Amino acid sequence: MCLQRIDGVSTVYPYYKPGRGFTYPEYSSRFQPSNNFRVKHLKLELWIDFEGETLRGVEEVDVEHGLGGGWILLDACEMWIDGVRVDGREAEWRYDGERLSVKLDSGRGRIQIAYRAKPRKGFHFVKPDKANPGRSPQAWSQGETDYNRFWLPLVDHPSQKYTSEIIAYVPPGFVAVSNGDLVSKGSRGGWDYWHWRMDKPHSPYLISVVAGVFEEYSENFNDVRLSYYVPPGYGRVYRLSFEKTPEILEFFSNYLDYPYPYNKYAQVAVYEFIFGGMENTTATTLTELTLHDEKAHIDFSSDPLVAHEAAHQWFGDLVTCRDWPHIWINESFATLLENLFVRHDKGEDEFVYELVRDMDAYLREYRDYYARPIVTRVYRYPAELFDAHSYPKGGLILNMLRAMLGEDVFRRGLNLFLRRFAYSVADTEDFRKVMEESSGRNLELFFEQFFYNAGHPSIKVEEEWRESSRQLLLRFKQTQGDDSLPVYHLELPVGIKTKSAERKLTVELREREVTHVIALDEAPELICIDPNFEVFKTLEHGRGVEQHIKVLEADEHVYCRVLAVRALGRLGGAKAVEALKKSVLGDRFWGVAAEAARALGELRTEEAKKALLEALGSVTHAKVRRAICDALGSFRGDDVVEALSKVLSDSEESYYVRQAAAVSLGKTKNERVHEVLLKHIDTPSHASAITVGVLRGLAELGGENSLKILLRYSEPDRQTPVRAAAVASLGRFPGRREVVEALRYYARDSNYRVRQAVIAACRELLSSEVVGILEDVAQNDVYEMNRRAARDAAEKVRRSLERGVEYKELREELERIKEENRRLVERVSVLAGAIESKA
Repeated sequence: MCLQRIDGVSTVYPYYKPGRGFTYPEYSSRFQPSNNFRVKHLKLELWIDFEGETLRGVEEVDVEHGLGGGWILLDACEMWIDGVRVDGREAEWRYDGERLSVKLDSGRGRIQIAYRAKPRKGFHFVKPDKANPGRSPQAWSQGETDYNRFWLPLVDHPSQKYTSEIIAYVPPGFVAVSNGDLVSKGSRGGWDYWHWRMDKPHSPYLISVVAGVFEEYSENFNDVRLSYYVPPGYGRVYRLSFEKTPEILEFFSNYLDYPYPYNKYAQVAVYEFIFGGMENTTATTLTELTLHDEKAHIDFSSDPLVAHEAAHQWFGDLVTCRDWPHIWINESFATLLENLFVRHDKGEDEFVYELVRDMDAYLREYRDYYARPIVTRVYRYPAELFDAHSYPKGGLILNMLRAMLGEDVFRRGLNLFLRRFAYSVADTEDFRKVMEESSGRNLELFFEQFFYNAGHPSIKVEEEWRESSRQLLLRFKQTQGDDSLPVYHLELPVGIKTKSAERKLTVELREREVTHVIALDEAPELICIDPNFEVFKTLEHGRGVEQHIKVLEADEHVYCRVLAVRALGRLGGAKAVEALKKSVLGDRFWGVAAEAARALGELRTEEAKKALLEALGSVTHAKVRRAICDALGSFRGDDVVEALSKVLSDSEESYYVRQAAAVSLGKTKNERVHEVLLKHIDTPSHASAITVGVLRGLAELGGENSLKILLRYSEPDRQTPVRAAAVASLGRFPGRREVVEALRYYARDSNYRVRQAVIAACRELLSSEVVGILEDVAQNDVYEMNRRAARDAAEKVRRSLERGVEYKELREELERIKEENRRLVERVSVLAGAIESKA
C-alpha cells in the first residue's frame, strides 16, 4: 500500500476504510479480463420452443484479433454445440461447458456457431399454471450481470461493446421484441420471425429478447418511436404506467443537453420478471406488476421505475461502466436522474423527501448488513455490487457533487462525459477527470472520501445563543465510527432566520470537533443545517422538545421538519404528541405528515394512540392514511381494532391503505380480528396487495389457524406476490417442524421470489434448524443474489446461536421495556403539564 496525503488528510490507497461485513475470507480482487481480440458484430437466428422450453440458435460473430490470429474465447454456459465454422470452413474448436474456444487463423474472421440450450437462468419461459390458468405464454431474457452466456455464445463482459442483430422465430401470432430497429417480420417454415438490428455498439448484457402474446401501443416523440407492449387485457390501463414516458425522455434530453440517442424506445411488461426493470438498449423489460388500475393509482406510481430505466439509456447504455466495480456509473446516475425528474414533475419538497428516503435505504443496509466503498474490486459475484451503496448512496453523493459544483457546471460535466464516452465504456477516474475539466476544481479529495472509502459522516450539532455578545455558537462534532473516515472535509449550508431577516452561509468542517461563531443582530428564531439535504451525512441536533416543535411548526424546509419529527418521536412527552398530531393533521407536505404519524406510533402512549385515531377520521391523503394505519399497529384495544377494521372493509380506500390496516390489525393480537382478516383474504387488488396484507396480519396475530392458512397460501396454486408473502411470514412461527419442512421444500422452488422469501423467513427464525436450508441455498441457488443473501442470513443465525440468546424472548423483553419507558415518559409529561397549568 502507498501512503498518500491529500489536503492534510492521510489516506491509504486504495482503501483507508475498506468497511466491514461485505467480504468473506476467500474473496479477492477481481480485474477486467484482458483479451487480444474484439467482437465487432453479433448476429443470431434464434428459434424459441415454448413447448419444450428450449432454444436453437445459429450465430455469426465478426471478430478482429490483435495478433493476426489466435484463439477466440466466447462465454457459453450449459449448451450443446452442434458445429463451429470460421468463414464457412470447418474450424478448430474446444468447449468445456462454460467457454467455447475457436481458432482464428487470420486477423479477422466470421465465426459461425450452431447450438442448442435449455437455460436455467438468463432466459425464462412463463406459461399458464395452476395460479394463472388464463395467462398467455411469454419468454424473456435477463442478461445483467453475466447471464446472457446461458442462452447465446458471446463475450459477456461490459468492457466489450459491439453491434447486434437478432432474428427471433416464434409460434404464429406471437410477438418478439429486441434491441434496435425492426428490419422485417414475416412467416417462414411454420414460424413467425421478427428481425431486429442494433446498429450502435452496446454491452453484451444489454442484448435482449422478449417473446409472447402482447398488445402493442405506440406513439412518437421527436421522431423516436415509443412502443408499449403489455399482456392481453391491460390495454385499458397501460397509460397509467407509461403516460409520462415522452415527458421523461424530454426532461433527460434537456437536462443532459444530449438528445435521446436511439431511434426507438420500447417498454415491455412481462410476467414473473425477477427485478423491477432492466434497461436493455432501446428495449426495457419491466415487471407486469407495474401495470395498475385507477384505484392503485391513488398512491402507487410507475413513474419512478419508468424514469430510472429511461435514465439508463444515457448512463448504462450509451455510456457503460468499464467493469463491475464501477457499476455506480450506471446505477447512481439512474437514481439521481430519477429523483431530478421527481423535482421537475412534483417540486422541491418531493425531491428532497426522495433524498431522505434514499438515505434511509442506505442506512438500513449500513446498519443491518455491511459497509463498503462504492468502488471496490473485492467481491465474488458482480451481482453483489447491486446494492444500496451503488444505488441510493451513490445517487446522494452525485447530488452532493451537483450542489458543490453548481447545477450549470454539473450539467456541463455530464454532457462532456456523455459526448466523450458515447457508445463506449468509462470508469470512476474517467468521470472524475471530466468533472475536474468542466469545473476547474481538483476533486481527488471528494472522490477519495466518498467513492473510495466506506462509511459516511455522522454529525452532531449543538446551538448556543449568547445575548450579551449577540453571537450564535454552532458546535459540530463528527461522531462516525471506525468503519468510516475519522474526519471528513465538508462544507455545510446553514440557514438562519431571525425576527427581521434571513441569512444563508456555509460552514467548513475540517476537524472532528469545530465551533463556528456567527455574529447576528438579534436572536435566531430558526436554524436549519443543510436545508435542502445537499450534503451526504447523518445529522443529529442537540435540541430539546420545544426547539424541535418550533422547527416543525415554522421551518419551510422539508428536511429540517423531518429531522424534527424524528427527534420528537424519540424524545416523547405530551408536548411532542401534541405537535406531532398537529403535523399529521395539517403539515403542508404529505411526507412530513406521514413521518409524524410514524413518530406517534413509535411513542406508543395512550395520547399518541388517540391522536392517530383522530387523524384517521379526518386525514384524506392516501399516503398519510397508510402511515397512520402502519403506526396504529403499535397499539392495542377495541378502538384500534374497530378503526382498522373499518378501513380494511372500505372499498373506497386505496389498496395499500387497506393492506396497512390488515397488517396492523394482526399486530393488535386481538382474537376477533382473525375473522375480519379472513373476510378479505381473497379481495382482488393490485399486486394482490390486500391479500398480502391479510397474510402478514395473520402472521402477526399468530396461532394455529393462522399458520394453517399461511401454509395453504404458500402453495403453487397462488400467485407469486401471495406465495412470497406467505412463505416470508412463516418466519413468525418459531419452533414448528412443519414450518421448517415447508421452508426446506420451497428453498428449491422454481420461483425466484419464493426462494427469496425462504431466506427472509429463515433469517427471522434464527433457529439452528434453518442453517442447513440457508447453506443449501447459498451453495446451489441458480442466482448469485440469493446465494449471497442466504450466506449472510446463515452467518446471522450462527452469530445469534453462538451468543446463546433466544432471539424471540429477547425481542419481547425489549418491547416490554420500551413500552414501560414510554408510559413513564407519558405520566411524567402529563404531571408536568398539570403543574404548569396550576402555576
